[in-house]
Amino acid sequence: MRNLVIILALIFCVTVAAQKRTSRQVVGGNSVAIWFEKGEWTEGFKAKPAPSVDMNLLYEHYKKHPERWQKVFNYLKNNDLLKLPLGNIALDENINVKVQEYTTHEFGDQRLEGHRKYIDFQYVITGCEFMGCGKLSEAKEVSPFDTAKDWGGYKLPFVPYYVATSDYFFIFFPAQVHLTNLQVGDKAPVRKIVFKIRVD
Repeated sequence: MRNLVIILALIFCVTVAAQKRTSRQVVGGNSVAIWFEKGEWTEGFKAKPAPSVDMNLLYEHYKKHPERWQKVFNYLKNNDLLKLPLGNIALDENINVKVQEYTTHEFGDQRLEGHRKYIDFQYVITGCEFMGCGKLSEAKEVSPFDTAKDWGGYKLPFVPYYVATSDYFFIFFPAQVHLTNLQVGDKAPVRKIVFKIRVD
């Protein structure tokens, strides 16, 4: 038994070391990862990208439409987010903003949502909640996609969840499905800002 524990511990250590080495190699030799890690694209906004943010999808869209992302981050950086009025604001023809306040809710039989025309950028200003995210390619459609609403409902066999606070922002691309507003511990109030960024 003691030998088995030692062998398992060694396998674990080797696996962790290999993952770290691979990660360093990717970051060191990948221009997308270097761009992402430098973070200049955030225009000095204090929050960091959540672990779920797909840097490759972000890089591709940023290179096509840098002005849209610059406008989003400058809006976040240059406004008092606690004093913004609730409701919708159109920044321009490509970006809509919604400031909302609500109480988080329990986990249940919720559907993940997906969009085709817009990228969802979500930032929790105060409070915290769970956000789940996964690949559209692995999801099953359970509510037919509504083109007018740019919304479809999906299920995934497994959903990784992340705690969303003011330390992180989340970006959900059309290649992803997501679920938000879920309580961490007890139900609690959240103030959030959501940007809808046009894909094309």
